[in-house]
Amino acid sequence: MALSFGAKTQVSGYVTKEKFLKGRTLDEIERTLGYHPGRLANGATFLKLDRVPKPGEFSLAGYSQVADHRATPPTGIDVDKVTQMAAASFSADGGDRLVKVFPAIGHDAAMANDDQYPPGAGCPQWKLTAKIDATVVAVVSLYPNGRYFPAS
Repeated sequence: MALSFGAKTQVSGYVTKEKFLKGRTLDEIERTLGYHPGRLANGATFLKLDRVPKPGEFSLAGYSQVADHRATPPTGIDVDKVTQMAAASFSADGGDRLVKVFPAIGHDAAMANDDQYPPGAGCPQWKLTAKIDATVVAVVSLYPNGRYFPAS
């Protein structure tokens, strides 16, 4: 994604809370999210959601230790209740705001999913099923030690 700081766009797909990424290096973010080593070698763009998504606009995605291709639907829980609880925990600002990470190196269809998306170190994730307005708050390019510090 070639967007510069302050650019606005719409995003969908996986998001996490900012507090799990803020201040971490690109190398640490790879491990946290479950990207293969080097996925962020060309940097990443970080976007904050401009509003909190509503239930019906996202689904539960568990933790980054289990990649999407290995995930199984939860059983024995009230998914609607857990979704409502998740939505209530989101914020429009601060550590509980949701952020989307766009690696400069995209998905590689030739690479096996287990290699491309190894188990992450663990952070909660949700999958946006609707497009949500978002703003670029950081572009980090110094790998592996460039750190994510949002400008706003």
